[in-house]
Amino acid sequence: MKSRFKTKSPVDSIIIDMILDHYNMQSMRKKKETLSGESFQMICDEAREIYLQQIMISETPGVA
Repeated sequence: MKSRFKTKSPVDSIIIDMILDHYNMQSMRKKKETLSGESFQMICDEAREIYLQQIMISETPGVA
């Protein structure tokens, strides 16, 4: 069965995983599960860096 939802960009899955990790850590610490705008922006920035590192490592050198 194919999903009707497609990931818009490869970095989306990284962001989703990081948000789930964020909520899981809060839950394990018995804190209210929240995500502030500032935290979301930090997650997005970090996900972008992770994605860029993956591209630089896995892509063919010299291909832009």
